[in-house]
Amino acid sequence: MFQSLDELHSARGAHFGEYAGKRVPLNYGDAAAEYRTVREGVGLADLSAHGRVEITGKERVAFLNGMVSNHVKALVAGTGVPAFFLTAQGKITADCALFAREDSFLLTTDAAAFEKLYKKLFALTYAGDFKIADLTKTHAVIVVVGPDARSTLARLANADLAAWPDTFAVDKISGKISTGTEDLHIYPNATLTIAGTDVFVARITRGGAERYELTVPHDSAVTIWEALEAAGARPVGWDALDVRRVEAGIGRFGTDFDESTLAPEIGLDEAMSFTKGCYVGHETVGKIHWRGHDQTARKLVRLDIGDTPPPASGTPIVKGEKEVGVVTSAVRHPLTGKTLALGYVRSAHIAPAAEVTVKLSDEATATARIISE
Repeated sequence: MFQSLDELHSARGAHFGEYAGKRVPLNYGDAAAEYRTVREGVGLADLSAHGRVEITGKERVAFLNGMVSNHVKALVAGTGVPAFFLTAQGKITADCALFAREDSFLLTTDAAAFEKLYKKLFALTYAGDFKIADLTKTHAVIVVVGPDARSTLARLANADLAAWPDTFAVDKISGKISTGTEDLHIYPNATLTIAGTDVFVARITRGGAERYELTVPHDSAVTIWEALEAAGARPVGWDALDVRRVEAGIGRFGTDFDESTLAPEIGLDEAMSFTKGCYVGHETVGKIHWRGHDQTARKLVRLDIGDTPPPASGTPIVKGEKEVGVVTSAVRHPLTGKTLALGYVRSAHIAPAAEVTVKLSDEATATARIISE
């Protein structure tokens, strides 16, 4: 029986918690050091709790192109995109990353969205030549993150990761790669050899940061992890990653958005095509983009709440006597001690450095400054 990553985390002194019903390593005992690692060096994290599906079959391209919010027909092996699954009303049922390989797609999504999405996709496989396999049963996901992530992986895999592109041009009408005028933000990927094992590696860029996600067979996960440690990476838990997520203004499904949220409200335009058409929800997001100039009644914003302890999700945000929003995520910064948060604020009240009030209780409030839209 092979050693599991859980056993390895325990040996490293991990403190565990639960996310979406899964056991996850929250930290290894020093939140400030783990945060510094992510900001200044190279961190190593276990995101195996998240969902991942392999999609095969002759009709996989056409089927997915009609289901997700971003280009699929344009993708060739080695490219990927962020995307949403939407309702007909343009509301989010799952956010994902979709990677093209030679004979398949790999789809990854948040643990909070995975079970429902998997059941939906599985039920639809009877409609054509489109098959799915749940890779959470066979593979772990190891993330390498931080300013030294690229150089560390490049040395270990003997690969030129600096040559991986971040965009390519797509013809707006055909959806094919061309010298057209629409730049598609992509997640480049490849199968690399690390510690003698073939590993699927994808570069994810969001919120101004880059990280590498490694999809690793479970029976090789510990070997890969230890090889990365030997190359200079240091274990970091979900707590440190969550601070970086909130700091970068990145919403999370089930926490900051869900099936009641319009896709344009969370500000991830690179996950949506406004030109390809013919996907579930495209009429709504297209109208908001072309006719509404990307304006929605509310937007997800970052907030600086100062020395106040992190408020609970659902805490009201007010302006004067009027409720104008709600807090969705809040964290205490491990270095500054300040509280950072994400929350929805009505668009009329959003401006750089604008101030709103967080209503902590009937008696207590705190001033919050909007630090980005």
